[in-house]
Amino acid sequence: MNFKISFTRLAARYLGIASLSLACAVANAQTAKEDTAKGVLWEVKSAGNTAYLFGSIHLAKASFYPLPEAVENAYKQADTVVVEVDTSDARAAEKAMPFFTYKAPDKLENHITKKTWEDLQGMVGAASTQLQGLKPSIVATALSVGVFKQQGFDASKGVDLYYMQKAKQDKKEIVSLETMEFQANVLAGLSDEDGDAMLAQTLDGLKNGDLLRETNTMIEAWKTGDAEALTKILQDSANKDAGSRMVMKLLLDDRNPGMVEKIGSMLESGKKLFVVIGAGHMSGPNSVTELLEKKGFEVRQIK
Repeated sequence: MNFKISFTRLAARYLGIASLSLACAVANAQTAKEDTAKGVLWEVKSAGNTAYLFGSIHLAKASFYPLPEAVENAYKQADTVVVEVDTSDARAAEKAMPFFTYKAPDKLENHITKKTWEDLQGMVGAASTQLQGLKPSIVATALSVGVFKQQGFDASKGVDLYYMQKAKQDKKEIVSLETMEFQANVLAGLSDEDGDAMLAQTLDGLKNGDLLRETNTMIEAWKTGDAEALTKILQDSANKDAGSRMVMKLLLDDRNPGMVEKIGSMLESGKKLFVVIGAGHMSGPNSVTELLEKKGFEVRQIK
């Protein structure tokens, strides 16, 4: 697999909207009114049972809250909150760390090209030494998230984490669709060539500003509840080249069927579900909502 693609598109899908429990969105300084978020909410019915699916972004702003009444009501009716993975589980995060790191004396510099290493040093300076133990895809993620934090986005304000914390307070059951180890392996299990391409394109995207611009377009679509716009952005991005299509398949299409099986099974068992997963999983071809509809569930977006 050769990921000769722009990481700006990957980050937009994977980190910002699509999600493996790490995400970001970037915008210029905005007022609280401008930050009001609608999000994308779907209703799924089967044999008298109803579930609600809400598209998450994993880094957000405090000004996005409270979310619309329809979303809050969907949460309140649920006895079970379903997420991609419980990111608050410190033990699970610790188990996932070996996927992200090299064992000394091995190091990052041994797995990327000389040019990529020099570009990284040029961007972060002496801090590059602290990154030597991390795989290139994780370094790319860290660089991206760091920029997003500078724009006011915060993992502690992420939509899925927000509802996990509420669920714990309200004594609701929390179910993870995937494990943190599984998600870590998806991102960290790339070849050296693919990891180098990802990191190199991340550095380029940060330098030329494409990462900020493209992700901002996606977050604005999410904030206005425009599922069609989100779908078009993802499709346009995936169709730019073969590498982008591979990334779309790896990060979204390959994971969606497993999510659908678990959501469908819980819904049919009679559980009252509020499902919070990355918004990139929620609309368009091979999405969770489309696959649920193909299985005979009644699906509609609540606008």
